[in-house]
Amino acid sequence: MAEFSNERSFALFQKDFPQWTINFHDPVELFRRQPSYTVSQVYCIIGALVCLAHALYRGGRWPFLWLASTISGIVIEGCVYFSPNGETIWFSPTATDLFGQRIPAFVFSLYPFFYYQAFWAVSKLRLKCRWSEHIAVGMLVVLFDLPFDMVSVKFLHWTLHDTEELFAERIYSAPWSLLLFFAVCTFSFSYLFHNLSKWFGGRSAARASEPFAVRGTIPLELAASVGAAILSVPLGSTLFLAFVYPLHTLLGIPNKIVIAGAFLCVVTVFWKVDRKSNRMLPVNFWLYFAVAVVLDPQEAISTGRHQTIGDCKNQRTFLCLDSFDKANFDFHCLPKLPAEGSYWYTICGTPFENRAEFVFVLMIITFLATMIHSTLHYDYDVRFKVFEFVKKNAPTSAKAKKMK
Repeated sequence: MAEFSNERSFALFQKDFPQWTINFHDPVELFRRQPSYTVSQVYCIIGALVCLAHALYRGGRWPFLWLASTISGIVIEGCVYFSPNGETIWFSPTATDLFGQRIPAFVFSLYPFFYYQAFWAVSKLRLKCRWSEHIAVGMLVVLFDLPFDMVSVKFLHWTLHDTEELFAERIYSAPWSLLLFFAVCTFSFSYLFHNLSKWFGGRSAARASEPFAVRGTIPLELAASVGAAILSVPLGSTLFLAFVYPLHTLLGIPNKIVIAGAFLCVVTVFWKVDRKSNRMLPVNFWLYFAVAVVLDPQEAISTGRHQTIGDCKNQRTFLCLDSFDKANFDFHCLPKLPAEGSYWYTICGTPFENRAEFVFVLMIITFLATMIHSTLHYDYDVRFKVFEFVKKNAPTSAKAKKMK
């Protein structure tokens, strides 16, 4: 693996890794360098497979939801790869990397893992308004994604463009803009997946309590799944720009204020249209809390593709060694700085600015999410069953009068 750590320009990288479609790396060496990254990958892949097993067991539209969310991940990551603006996110190497090592294979498991759990949890809320259901799914995915992003960026699972304006404002390493983007894309995906099959005219209405219990024909559901996955990206991007462009770009309002305001607005709408339900949103992400407690980001070493090092006069394209943000990585573990023009090189993790604060924030998120999770999946299941039993066995008004 000594050659693996060698610095490479972009041209040398293409020469040393000629297989564009797929590349394999030694998982043992990758685990030694970044154990948190390997654990995160395994966790997400297993989680996605468990969700698939659950979808097949439940039947109805659930398997198609899993499929649609996977396709959505392919579309989103493909848009990132083929973006005309160039690279803005660089993943650390994994055991299996695709398309010039720009996309790790495990990333496609994130979307069914995140989306499916959100849809399944929200289906238990039995919300009265379908719009509130789409909002709830979007907010839940953000709550699920936040600890994942916080730990992943800090532990060098991937790095972000140093001068990209959309990534400038962050909440403990996680860019505010990415949280909003995933929220609106998931909202759009939920809206389209619920409605496309009905618009195609081939699916009968399901019971309100089980909206995915009844499916249409397989061709219809496949068309709805692919359509929701593809159309949710441009629709979500349009909603994202509708928030960010006028408020941030034109008026100069900080992204964190714009996005926090947007989240507060949608939560208020969610409460307004379903204020009698008194139900909360679940998430359980103790793994990333454990990573922050047990592991030290200063020991993380990421060798792979990163922003090309170059002229400080062109920081829109190159990483400037004199002025780059050292909050998440530096080069303290190397005998010397990478050479100018390096595209494949090693970066070193940095310590928490305030480890207690970072861990405390993750602890609060995880604790609240766990309490919400247990309340939803256990308490409300029992309450709904009791309510349905009483409603089913209660005498009608006519029978009640006769009894009197």
